[in-house]
Amino acid sequence: MVDMIRKLLWAVIALAFLMPAAVLAQAPTATLAVEAQLCTGVQERMPVGMADSFTPEVGQVYLWCKVTGGSGSSTIKHVWSYNGQEKATVELTVNGSSWRTWSAKKILPEWTGDWSVKVVDASGNVLKELSFKIAAPATQ
Repeated sequence: MVDMIRKLLWAVIALAFLMPAAVLAQAPTATLAVEAQLCTGVQERMPVGMADSFTPEVGQVYLWCKVTGGSGSSTIKHVWSYNGQEKATVELTVNGSSWRTWSAKKILPEWTGDWSVKVVDASGNVLKELSFKIAAPATQ
């Protein structure tokens, strides 16, 4: 009888330690929401020159983001691609529940064609993807 009580006691103790871990494992993770704009610059933390097509002389294109739903500090990445090939990845810190951040990609005049930028969370999930075009110069 004493042996059975000891086994039961150990089972209760084991459950007491395992239950918090099981509850934490099922806790919902923060879902980030992203508002994003392609633009030619950022002034006072807001996008300016918003467009989805730019001239070859643009120099650089910005991706401005407002990230909401975060808690504490986390990171996102801006993944810049040209004609389907990754050109640059920029890691950015998000330090609050509502955070504005941006990156810029230098554009050479000969890089005409289709571009895209993905906003990716720390787990690799694509939160947003925007496409833009660098228009070919007009022929005369």
